[in-house]
Amino acid sequence: MRYQTQEWVDAIVEKANTDPEYQKKAKTLTVKQRSVITDAPGGVDILLIWEFQEGKVAKATRQEKPAPSEWRNLGRDDQYISTTIGAYQNLAKIARGELTSQAAMAKGLYTLHGDMLKVMAKMGGFNAFGALVASIKCDY
Repeated sequence: MRYQTQEWVDAIVEKANTDPEYQKKAKTLTVKQRSVITDAPGGVDILLIWEFQEGKVAKATRQEKPAPSEWRNLGRDDQYISTTIGAYQNLAKIARGELTSQAAMAKGLYTLHGDMLKVMAKMGGFNAFGALVASIKCDY
């Protein structure tokens, strides 16, 4: 299974919706979040929209467009707690634990648009989701 493919998304949804330890840690996560992954293999940009209900993934949508797409210009949108934008290679480093998202943001490799107070209030759930995502074995 390859990172950022539909198969990868489906594996995350399956694990998030069946893992009781994760659900206990992420139970306060009831939000919508979107991510733009730029310069993915195949010359595409990917848009992922995650809809969480009490930690479970109620819906996950994955789309792709030829790169560079207009998705790279997405900013804050109040229907989402955040919009993150980053290059595939940098996000792969974060997923492999070679780089933290905070370090990537500090270096300008990853951006987050949204209400930072709301995002910070949900960090426990996001950290649990990040750990769950990192546990999904895949090729990069």
